[in-house]
Amino acid sequence: MPSAPVELRSLLRLLDDDTPVVRDAVRQKLAALRHELPEHFLALGEPLDDEQQRLISEILAPVCREELESAWMSWKWLSSPEAQLEEALGQLSAFLSGWQTKAEELPHQLDAVAERAMREGGTYDPHRLADFLFGGRGDDARLRGNTKDYYAAHNSNLLWVLANGQGNPISLSCIYILVGRRLGMRIEGCNFPGHFLARVRHESKVWLVDCFNRGRFMLSEDVAKHHPAANPSMEDVVRDPAPVEAIIARVLRNLDEAFERESNLPQRHVIRRLMLKLMEA
Repeated sequence: MPSAPVELRSLLRLLDDDTPVVRDAVRQKLAALRHELPEHFLALGEPLDDEQQRLISEILAPVCREELESAWMSWKWLSSPEAQLEEALGQLSAFLSGWQTKAEELPHQLDAVAERAMREGGTYDPHRLADFLFGGRGDDARLRGNTKDYYAAHNSNLLWVLANGQGNPISLSCIYILVGRRLGMRIEGCNFPGHFLARVRHESKVWLVDCFNRGRFMLSEDVAKHHPAANPSMEDVVRDPAPVEAIIARVLRNLDEAFERESNLPQRHVIRRLMLKLMEA
């Protein structure tokens, strides 16, 4: 049996073969090696060029979709809301990032953010953590709202957000929640209409945190009272933390809208099937 790197050299030469039998054989081989492919390509010592990357992505796209749909909802059985949220977003982020990325990459990246925060600041409370993550201006901000490309699908990919320092309200809030968990803080979500917020108890008061706008703290009672849509149900939204299922459903709706805007029907169909599984659970 030849080693995987030797096999890969042969497969790379066949990537652009348009013969159905050959393409199916290449797909099966790449699918069988999928989880080890990045390491195997590294062992080749020959970086893939752009066309090879494109062809492999095209060939493995159906495999990645099947894997996501098969593993989806496994997060439901984890022991804590934060663990459930992290696993679900890790699966989505790996899928959105492409065949070279694994779901466990997200926990590693969140660990790195928390470790950097500890190195640079020591002891944290929710206000200091929000300032660490979102408090800078312009290019000095570690994470900021992506105002120029607000509706893009990559704003829901936490790996992209961490790498590029920009995201939408819910992705930034989720990072705040998950990094806070690593630093011993209880940070929750607030399913605020139109603009997702984080929710924390700090100095004996309940605050809503706008992670999209530099981590601005707002007293929850003031938000409920002065919001244009203020009514008794708004008080419930502000008072009660958002369930994990509601957060994930909102991320999926954002992706559904993003892929509709991009006319990316294959990805949109996947997201809609995930939404259906979530509703049926």
